[in-house]
Amino acid sequence: MNPQALLSSPDLFLHSFEERDAVFFEMDREAYFRSIFTDKRISPKSQTPQRAPLADLFSATENAQAASVGYIFHIAHCGSTLLARALDLKESNLVCREPFVLRQLGVMAANGGEGEFERRLKLARVMLGRRYNASGPVIVKANVPVNFMIPELMRRQADEPAIFLHYGLEDYLLAILRSQMHRGWVQHVSNELGAGIEHVAGPRDDESIPVLAARLWLTQMLQFDAALVAYPNAKSLGAEDLFERPKEVISAAFVHFGQPQSESGVDAIVTSDLFSRYSKDPRHQFDNAQRVERRAKLKIELAAELDAALSWMSTRGDKLPARLAKPLVGEGPTLLA
Repeated sequence: MNPQALLSSPDLFLHSFEERDAVFFEMDREAYFRSIFTDKRISPKSQTPQRAPLADLFSATENAQAASVGYIFHIAHCGSTLLARALDLKESNLVCREPFVLRQLGVMAANGGEGEFERRLKLARVMLGRRYNASGPVIVKANVPVNFMIPELMRRQADEPAIFLHYGLEDYLLAILRSQMHRGWVQHVSNELGAGIEHVAGPRDDESIPVLAARLWLTQMLQFDAALVAYPNAKSLGAEDLFERPKEVISAAFVHFGQPQSESGVDAIVTSDLFSRYSKDPRHQFDNAQRVERRAKLKIELAAELDAALSWMSTRGDKLPARLAKPLVGEGPTLLA
């Protein structure tokens, strides 16, 4: 592998770090499009990974400038996959959903960012900035650990577009406590990012899953609130607006990322199967009406746990605004109803 040749094309995707190597997968535009996620669920052109020594890549990118990248930051299970897939125009932009290498760096940042964090982050930013269409944007959908390194990620591109997708607390709890699988995720992430959460939200004082979920939400809202102040082209977006006003949201998001679309083009997207299928697994039918019905049932089933989490938050939410600033559309959700 020629490290210098990597700078010219996204055909070799930086997937992950393994000890002193970087792992790449061979891709093309179709592979990016079909990869609903580019973490361990990536669907590359070739399943055979390629490796390169980090030392060689650091040397190759030492003087490289990372190209502009737009970001979708989110708090999980709030429609980010739907939004990112809706913005994915195969011929004119490049959308990368949840690159595993950023997740690795986010976990590293939450736990102190020691070692070669800065050099690895620069390498990742340079690799993510490559594109097929020189005039089209690159949009990266991050995931939860990346929220713990927003300042580091945005430091050298503070004026680039970013969307901060979120729920108010109650809707977040309804989304994140709805199954044992989701609850296991809350426990895992709370442990994995424990030092970063404690730095923002204070010591862990309750081990119940509803409180851990509320604590994770509070941490991310404080991070988002700070980022919306710091970055001029950052916008907040309430998940309910995406679900209830998809045409308005998708149109505004395209404009925000510098790629405005015609009304008919946006209509074609929001009336496609994308909005009537489960965005993470299109084999399953799932639309907004089903989501609303599920939420109503969960609100009854989870009433006691909602009360416990809201009670815990009642003495800790004083640093939050009523709503996040700079909404992409509408007013955005009330954070603490």
